[in-house]
Amino acid sequence: MSHVELLNLCKSYDQTTFAVEDINVSIKEGEFFILVGPSGCGKSTMLRMIAGLEDISAGELKIHGATANHLPPSKRNLSMVFQNYALYPHLTVEENILFGLKVRKVKKAERSERCQRAAAMLGLTDYLKRKPRELSGGQRQRVALARAVVSEAPLCLMDEPLSNLDAKLRGHMRTEIRQLQRQLGMTMIYVTHDQVEAMTMGDRIMVLKDGQVQQVGSPLDIYNAPANLFVATFIGAPPMNIAKATVDRMNRELAIGSLRLPIEEQLLMRISSDTVQLGIRPEQIARADAPTPEHVQWHVTLTNVEVLGNETLLAFKVGEHEWKAKWLGQWPYQLHETIAISFAKEHLYLFDGETGKTLVSPDQNQPYLRGAVSLESS
Repeated sequence: MSHVELLNLCKSYDQTTFAVEDINVSIKEGEFFILVGPSGCGKSTMLRMIAGLEDISAGELKIHGATANHLPPSKRNLSMVFQNYALYPHLTVEENILFGLKVRKVKKAERSERCQRAAAMLGLTDYLKRKPRELSGGQRQRVALARAVVSEAPLCLMDEPLSNLDAKLRGHMRTEIRQLQRQLGMTMIYVTHDQVEAMTMGDRIMVLKDGQVQQVGSPLDIYNAPANLFVATFIGAPPMNIAKATVDRMNRELAIGSLRLPIEEQLLMRISSDTVQLGIRPEQIARADAPTPEHVQWHVTLTNVEVLGNETLLAFKVGEHEWKAKWLGQWPYQLHETIAISFAKEHLYLFDGETGKTLVSPDQNQPYLRGAVSLESS
């Protein structure tokens, strides 16, 4: 059953430029749904429209099947966790947690019971009498979460709640929020610009750019089969390696500097421009073994080496582009050292040079790329 539906939803502040344009999505009951994209893409605006904090310029918002465009926030049966915690500094933790219930005139006994239950769930029982200034950043975020939990609203909206925390605490809080959502069975819509949060927390992800939906799907679907070049480079760490390739129609090849990649006629017919963007993820680049027809192999000169302990990032030039390889383990290569690398052609992506739409992705089993390629430094 759909909990939240957005039907051709638009938001414009000046009637000409859209902050959010023509959004269509159905969010299921009990789903952890992620809105992800770069700053200014419209994800927070969309969340505030669902919450009732922003007016809807066009389209329809439905919550549990009922149109909610003009409902005030208090009538939408939802809770919201903000980026800056939004705690009252003069109130104790307990008073902050219970503030919304007092406004709604929930009975005192029930308020106390809900507070104790939420505090125990989030490890706040020993801090109920403290003021926010006496808490760490992670504890303050837990108070904001507890306030959402005690409301017992079936829908919870979160606007980048972990962005103010350090990396270690973010990782811990990601796990806590995901477990809390599963335990309570609530529908959660979560805004983030961090693709790691999106990949590790969401049941489904909506990728946004400039107020428009680029792709909606499960984390692995979006990672393995991105709809376009933007999604491919936004999801993944380090991002996908990209290089512009010239289409040689006479020889049925793609050319990147001295690298030549033969292609089948059926792919050539799908390419409308004179260039394409070729992509490969850093983790799919390996050390070169014996050349095979299925592998691209060549020698490159390292421009940077980052040994991170459990993995090593190697940077090198491919034509005018800098690519990275991510290898497990410790590989203490030297700067400017020349090494042999390879990757399987089945791991290559191709994107249209004009529209950026995906032409070939690994899930298609690569019926379009042929022939062995082995060459020296490009």
